[in-house]
Amino acid sequence: MKLDKLKDMAGKILKKSKHKLKIRSKEYSENKEFVDKAITRNDVREIIKKKVISKDVNTGHSRGRARILLAKKKLKRKRGQGKRKGTLKARNKVSVYNLRVRGLRKKLKELKDEDKLNGKIYSKLYLMVKGNYFRGKKHLEEYINGENK
Repeated sequence: MKLDKLKDMAGKILKKSKHKLKIRSKEYSENKEFVDKAITRNDVREIIKKKVISKDVNTGHSRGRARILLAKKKLKRKRGQGKRKGTLKARNKVSVYNLRVRGLRKKLKELKDEDKLNGKIYSKLYLMVKGNYFRGKKHLEEYINGENK
């Protein structure tokens, strides 16, 4: 059997493309007569057992270049005009609400750690912050001073 046809049949048995198979020259030269006379699938299976034909190792996609690019982006590189897609508003990820809520929650935590707030009041205020009740930290402090009196 021709080697091309042999690889084709071996590929079907091994469930690989014939381009992903290797024929080892040393084993091939030792079993040349047997390989030439091989006709059936069982003959090809015997050839595979004798390791004349073997699978090639799968190579994946390298992430090396991607890692380098990520490292540069962490250093605030690759952010120029040419890399931007979309308007400024479309690119703005953190909203004003998110920034305000983060600041207010941080302030609440500080007040709780200083023992100016107990658990119940803290929970109530936390939910009010979540509900966008306060305009800012000053408003939060004024509300707390008004509640305590």
